[in-house]
Amino acid sequence: MRKSEKITDKVLKVVERIARNDVEKTILGSTAECSALFHQPKRPKKKEN
Repeated sequence: MRKSEKITDKVLKVVERIARNDVEKTILGSTAECSALFHQPKRPKKKEN
């Protein structure tokens, strides 16, 4: 194989992996990524001296 063919094959594999991950996130829902946004603890009140 030529060097350009090797690079092309690697790029195609990476693009395929990205596409598969995107489809899995769409099907399963991406609640795991933003679940931290729902839990926002209250900050402690400042004490006045």
